[in-house]
Amino acid sequence: MKKAITIILALVMLLIMTGCAAGESLFVDNRETDKVFPERLNLRAEPAKAGGIIGLYYTGAEVENLGVQNEEYTKVRIGGMTGYMASEYLITREEAERRYGADSGFGRCRGAQVDLTGMWMAELPLLNDTDPQAEILGMLQSGAPVELVGVLDEWAYIAAQVEEVRTLGYVPLNCLTDVGDLKVCVIEGDKADSRIILYDAPNNKAKEIMSLKNGTVCFNLFGRKEGEWRRVRVGGVSGWIKYTQTSGLFALTDLHPRSAVPYYPLLMQTKSDILLYSERDNPACAYMTLGRDMKVELLAECGDYAYVRTLEGGAGAYDCGDFGYVKISDLSLALVGESIGVALADNDDVPVVMLKEPQKDAEMIGALCPGAQVRIIEYTQTDYVQVALGTLRGYIPKDEIQILSGQDDNPSGRIPQRAALLADAVMKNNPSDRTRDGQVISEGEKVYMLGSFGEWAFVQHASSAGLDVSTDAQDRTGFIRKTELNAPAGATHLTAFVNTDKVNLRSRASSMDGGIIGKARTGECLRVAEYGKDWSCVVTPKGTRGYIMTKYLDFE
Repeated sequence: MKKAITIILALVMLLIMTGCAAGESLFVDNRETDKVFPERLNLRAEPAKAGGIIGLYYTGAEVENLGVQNEEYTKVRIGGMTGYMASEYLITREEAERRYGADSGFGRCRGAQVDLTGMWMAELPLLNDTDPQAEILGMLQSGAPVELVGVLDEWAYIAAQVEEVRTLGYVPLNCLTDVGDLKVCVIEGDKADSRIILYDAPNNKAKEIMSLKNGTVCFNLFGRKEGEWRRVRVGGVSGWIKYTQTSGLFALTDLHPRSAVPYYPLLMQTKSDILLYSERDNPACAYMTLGRDMKVELLAECGDYAYVRTLEGGAGAYDCGDFGYVKISDLSLALVGESIGVALADNDDVPVVMLKEPQKDAEMIGALCPGAQVRIIEYTQTDYVQVALGTLRGYIPKDEIQILSGQDDNPSGRIPQRAALLADAVMKNNPSDRTRDGQVISEGEKVYMLGSFGEWAFVQHASSAGLDVSTDAQDRTGFIRKTELNAPAGATHLTAFVNTDKVNLRSRASSMDGGIIGKARTGECLRVAEYGKDWSCVVTPKGTRGYIMTKYLDFE
């Protein structure tokens, strides 16, 4: 008898603590501190920690109080689901106002956005239940802001504006993305051929969906293991990235644009007319026909198939183009003649060397001045991009440039130096007297120094040092002999060869107090960060910066 009375008294006390009667509203308050991955409160099938999890709900979620169940749990109903929530994380509206203030916006839940990019649908139905055949409460357009109230397996319980009325309902979870600086990320590994595996579940027994290529852009989604694993979507395919690989995700923000990531997906083209499928190995899901020689970006590989994006909106785009599966055997490397982006030489004050082949020990063609912009014609599967300077082709390292692919990209503030023509001259489209002539520049006119190529300088004759990223229009660039230019020595002396063996590399431009930090061997090629009459600041192939007496250097 005493035991029964004790239980009854405990239940009465819990009712008093909740501050409201059965049938009235309570609100979830997780009191989280993590603003990136906020806490969620479990809705359990039983009033115990061992009870199965029905769903997870964010702070602000409104639930109907069905009565205190025991010392730890309250029975509630939300979104047509009935279960049990931990009483300590449920508060009344009055308590919420005391705790956070009447104008705090408490109750609006987590911000999210409907995004149907690559989902093969024009609009999204808001349903009254977690069933594709349930009653439709309204239609949501891509880009619509919503409140994410809870997560139930593959469904999201949300609040959305339907005909200007706040309406609660369900949508597929993979149709909702995060917002702001948390919405988009890029696969960024240490090497050009780095890959990240996309799994079908957030556990160690999950199956591999596909292998995401370096440079692929993803939407950040929501899910049960949020914060441990990362749920993302590439086009219309969603999955999980293992927590050990989440460091390879680069978040795109206003301060960190797409161009800050040196890697882009490999550009390929179709061998013939082929079909693009919305589902792999499913002939019934043919989405569209791709014509012969159509260019696509290779985003991921999965068995004999490639997951691709048709090249619309610029290289590396994520919110345009068509996504789908094609047979890898139906693709070949793209032969690109036109520009697919602009490379900005951005390696501090060190020139960027241009090589004949995409490998470290390849023959050097010349060097680009810091701040120079040139056209990209191919994103390679290596650590290099192929660029075009007139008809000259070469490769430059991805980690020494910033890639500009849109007008909104913010280039670095470094601008190439200016030079003036000593006499009337004709720009060439190749560093050779035998090449076709181009634009005539009059004596005294100014040009920007973009690079040094033996006896020739690559220059730009324009009012601005930047190229037009959004067009393939003819650039006013070309090659002029250095003898025809009145140019600063620092703009033409970009590389040098050591002419004496075991020359001292010093920490300062002085033989008295400049400590020896290394030796340079005869014939070694150095990049010149600063040319001086007596001493020049150079960078060795191993990246060591120091000073060498200028007389020991032969300049390109």
